[in-house]
Amino acid sequence: MATGIQSKTGARSIEQARRRAEMLRMRVEGSTVDEIADHMGVVPSTVKRVISNALTAMVKGPAEELRALELARVEELLAQAMETVRAFHPLIANGKVVYVPVLDDNGETVCDPATGEVLTTVMQDKAPKLAAIATCVRLLERRAKLLGLDAPAQQELTVVTEEAGPDLSHLTVQELEAIKWKLYGGQPLLVHQPAEVTQ
Repeated sequence: MATGIQSKTGARSIEQARRRAEMLRMRVEGSTVDEIADHMGVVPSTVKRVISNALTAMVKGPAEELRALELARVEELLAQAMETVRAFHPLIANGKVVYVPVLDDNGETVCDPATGEVLTTVMQDKAPKLAAIATCVRLLERRAKLLGLDAPAQQELTVVTEEAGPDLSHLTVQELEAIKWKLYGGQPLLVHQPAEVTQ
């Protein structure tokens, strides 16, 4: 007998599952949310929640499988791109491998002590390596996206507001000038307001 947490195989759980299945069946058959709610004796928001939860559950499993498959593909492509980054690529010009003189630490050419001929080495073509590096960067970005590493970080903001001063909107221009004169010195500006016309 289940205590505390309701048993998933209990009569009540089975009845709730049956009711949820009935709501889904009616929706698939074209009933509106309001029609289902009336038939089942619940509010429309309950029907919407049941349908939404069912859709989420239906999509979640395959979505996780797809994410794992995509991640495995990215990892394989990344491994291949890294092989290209690590590999030596000879520079070829006009169908021939390009050789350059071997230089010592001082930048001087190194000669074979026995023959006196300048030693040469195959020149490296950096273009394939740079292209592979760019591919690796794109693959790493895709990998980070699949793993959710690029999700926006939450930041805490503190809003500082200045305390509002007194409301001076009801003062006349002469009263404002008098306050200004008291605060900053000088002579108050005399403003003449037109006299009221009485008839």
